[in-house]
Amino acid sequence: SACQKKAEGQVVAIVNGEEITQTELNAEIAELNVPANADKNVVRARVLQRMVDRRLLVQAAKESGLDRDPAYLTQERRMQEQLLVSMYGKKAMDTIRVPDTAALDKFITTHPAAFSDRQRLKLDQLVIDAPADPTRLKELESAHTMADVASRLTAMGIQFQRGAGTLDTATVAPDVLTKIRALPPGEPFIVPNAGKLFINVISGAEPIDLNPEQARQIAAQAMRNEELNKIGETRLKEAKAKAKIEYQTGFEPKAGDAAAPAPGSNATAPAAGT
Repeated sequence: SACQKKAEGQVVAIVNGEEITQTELNAEIAELNVPANADKNVVRARVLQRMVDRRLLVQAAKESGLDRDPAYLTQERRMQEQLLVSMYGKKAMDTIRVPDTAALDKFITTHPAAFSDRQRLKLDQLVIDAPADPTRLKELESAHTMADVASRLTAMGIQFQRGAGTLDTATVAPDVLTKIRALPPGEPFIVPNAGKLFINVISGAEPIDLNPEQARQIAAQAMRNEELNKIGETRLKEAKAKAKIEYQTGFEPKAGDAAAPAPGSNATAPAAGT
């Protein structure tokens, strides 16, 4: 039957009997940032060849049995779940109305850190791997300068890298930003991110100016995101209310676990020296 297939109509290529459709090709091209003056035929040919090459490698991987490997099956399920949740959220986002000008201006006024007082904080940083036992870092609580932190990390045998970074105040939760701004000059604070701990000291700040149109565009997206979060929380509560969930003894969530960020998340929290 594979021999009878033809690359025609909506089928743009056939790789060992597996079809690649026009819809698949268009979706792949749509994800690229193709310049307006690019030759569409050249782009289409290159993208299609990349899809053919990938399909060949996938077929080879399957022939080697990787698609039956437990590690693959676990990751495949996680990726499918993440995709479904993402699409579920996008579908909900499409139902949220764009706020009117009055609502946008009110939001801008009540969120100064993201608009009128928005700043880019310059940071001196020490970067370490997040320890398996967070209590090891309790000794840093009495370190009130970056030099103290570096000295104590060295004494504890914890390797670190020096660096520099920035922090946009619009990206920080208001309560956390209040705590950061209340720190004495030169006081370190910690930001966890992707399995790393960034120990920071603010070395400077510069304003981020937005014109009214830019501010309203950002406010509109932020308001829609807030509404989407509310919809997501409501739907999750409804799903939990109807669900039957059983945990093995010892795996039950503790009080507050549902609201706490998972290890390695991007939660921002002042820590060292506070």
